[in-house]
Amino acid sequence: MFEYDEVMNNQRRAIYAERRRVLEGQELKEMVIRYAEQTMDDIVTAYINPELPPEEWKLPEMVEKIKEFVYLLADLTPEQLEDLSVGEIRTFLYEQVRIAYDIKEAQVDQMKPGLMRDAERFFILQQIDSLWRDHLQQMDALRETVGLRGYGQKDPLIEYKSEGYELFLDMMTGIRRNVVYTLFQFQPQPQPQVKTSQEVG
Repeated sequence: MFEYDEVMNNQRRAIYAERRRVLEGQELKEMVIRYAEQTMDDIVTAYINPELPPEEWKLPEMVEKIKEFVYLLADLTPEQLEDLSVGEIRTFLYEQVRIAYDIKEAQVDQMKPGLMRDAERFFILQQIDSLWRDHLQQMDALRETVGLRGYGQKDPLIEYKSEGYELFLDMMTGIRRNVVYTLFQFQPQPQPQVKTSQEVG
């Protein structure tokens, strides 16, 4: 059973290291930008097959998906991407998402300086904690099902390691996407000013 625990311990170490970086507040903005770039990569991979000629790439659908995540890119059009290679599209989207995030930060920090850093810390921790809890349940369920596969001449530990790794990658992707989505959607509300008794008329 030790080998099964070792799989979970490796995953736990990885997720706690990410969590510790957030708590220590090291370069939170860069962390979110990295999440956003990886999310752009995922979207590009989902809609562009480099094996196909560029006219068969699903650029309009891809641009719509990007806008779901980053509404500040509302002006982005498929035409802007038409003559670019896949690498150039990625680079262009990285630039666009960074500019959009700077705009978002400026909007949020108008409300209260430094509020964006607080929001980043809150939302990243919230997503890590929530999706890690779900992941632990999935890993428990996986451990039970691979045990049953032992009867089918498959090595349950190898199955557990490879499928557990896939589940872990899915969880990390989910954390990144949710963080990017929630931070771009974040709209802080101004705090109502409390009137003092002298002002009440």
